[in-house]
Amino acid sequence: MTIRTIRTLEGLAEVRTSWEQWQTHVNSDLAQFELLCRLRPQVMQPCVIVVERHGVPQALVAARLEEARVAPSIGYLQLPRIPARVLAVIHQGVMGQLDDAAAAEVVQHLWSMLATKAADAIDFHHLPEDSALLRALYRDGPRWFCEKTPRWSTHREMVLPTQGGLMETLRGKHRTHLRKREKELDEAFPGRVTWRWLTRIDDVPALCAKLEKVAAGTYQRGLGAGFFDNEEFRRRFELFARRGQLRVQLLEIDDEARAFWFGFVYGHCFHSSETGYDASLRDYEVGTLMFVRMVDELAREGVRQLDFGLGDAYYKERFGHRFWRETCVWLFAPTFKGSALMVYVRLLTVAEQAARRLVSHLGLRDKLKNAWRRNRAKGGPAATAKARS
Repeated sequence: MTIRTIRTLEGLAEVRTSWEQWQTHVNSDLAQFELLCRLRPQVMQPCVIVVERHGVPQALVAARLEEARVAPSIGYLQLPRIPARVLAVIHQGVMGQLDDAAAAEVVQHLWSMLATKAADAIDFHHLPEDSALLRALYRDGPRWFCEKTPRWSTHREMVLPTQGGLMETLRGKHRTHLRKREKELDEAFPGRVTWRWLTRIDDVPALCAKLEKVAAGTYQRGLGAGFFDNEEFRRRFELFARRGQLRVQLLEIDDEARAFWFGFVYGHCFHSSETGYDASLRDYEVGTLMFVRMVDELAREGVRQLDFGLGDAYYKERFGHRFWRETCVWLFAPTFKGSALMVYVRLLTVAEQAARRLVSHLGLRDKLKNAWRRNRAKGGPAATAKARS
């Protein structure tokens, strides 16, 4: 077994056939990986670990070397960040057959890169609990420089209905409640409400302009997250629209978008990406109404699963049928800069865990989260320029 690193976009041609054969998740799509390496100014170079036997690729670990600013957040609170060169192993970036022995060799290979100051740290994004790479990091990672205390998050998937609609699977009380909300929405805007399901997008710039009008006022925008009408989103939309993989659920009132939900169909799975709605429509529960319509449209297409993506939420828990745990892992370089990053990250991690326990004990978690989101939504448009930069 041999392990080598590809550090140029041109070099990816050597593993293109294997990569495209193994990619099963939208996040590890090779064309998207190449696109983001070209578009994102913080990306210095790709860094793809290739595990080979007798010259034949057996597994890949996809990463990007980035000029990053490091600091974990405490809830929605953003703290001062330290500039650093970080090797970011992307979510779902482990492809092929990476067994325990190969994973141990990969960890040693990455550690040797840090020892030569190729990066200040490695950030492994959301490794699943059953990942051979996660086991190898916990087992073989250097004791002091590897963050071995998991911070589990829950990832959920939904099995889509094969007969009937999602509404019919809900309890009678909830079904009646949602139909009442939909009726109230129609009565508030008589003859002016339109639901649109987009599977073919010919004008990506026009679609992005529609979504931007909604996204600019959401709490996600206040956090510098969610959808932006920028080159990265437009180019990603164009990529997946050409393949017929982009799906968009729109709520329009007077031909103006007021809510959206989009994602990408990959194989038989829909990968939810971003959603947003006009805060003035909150009382009509348009998020849930959109979700029900979107699920029914996907089911009619023959899509079998819905991947809710990163982060947990009540609706994901309610509708999800399958779940697993994931955690991010830091591996720090044995240098002064790496040690400083390690101390900073660990101190903030301890502070965050203590804060979460206190808020949970006081029963204030949901109240604080909702209040923070409302505050961020109010400041959404003002945060646009800062977040885009």
